[in-house]
Amino acid sequence: MRLFLFLCLFLFSNLAIAQLYLMGTSVKIVDGDTFDLLTPDQKKYRIRLKDIDCPEKGQDYYQVAKQFLAVQLAGQNIKVVYTQKDRNGRILGDVYIGRNYINLLMVEQGMAWHFIRYSNDPQFAVAEQRARKYRKGLWHMASAQAPWLFRKQKPPR
Repeated sequence: MRLFLFLCLFLFSNLAIAQLYLMGTSVKIVDGDTFDLLTPDQKKYRIRLKDIDCPEKGQDYYQVAKQFLAVQLAGQNIKVVYTQKDRNGRILGDVYIGRNYINLLMVEQGMAWHFIRYSNDPQFAVAEQRARKYRKGLWHMASAQAPWLFRKQKPPR
């Protein structure tokens, strides 16, 4: 009986964290870490790149990060792997173009921070440290401010 219960719990726990995926093309770049994906069946999904945080509107490098994401996704077949949505209903996804992991690329190129509040993935921490060391992207500025600190300063809408 114990074995049966253990097996049931194991199977149900794996179902709860099953990864899902979407395929499609980008139809709108919202900002450096968010875009709209259109699937072949014409459904549109708002995708938030998991593990990263890009500059906010009004912040240095906002347009550069947004444009960088646009160039990466333009005309490409995009795969989004996800397990959950964020509090705003956006799909939190790992975004791939072929084998290229776009989330990590954004950090490696200095277009985004590792979003340590929601991620403890060491590959993002290493990528950010390397981008800082070589002053890539936003890290060439002396006063790069993390987006979560910028959001705290902004008056509520």
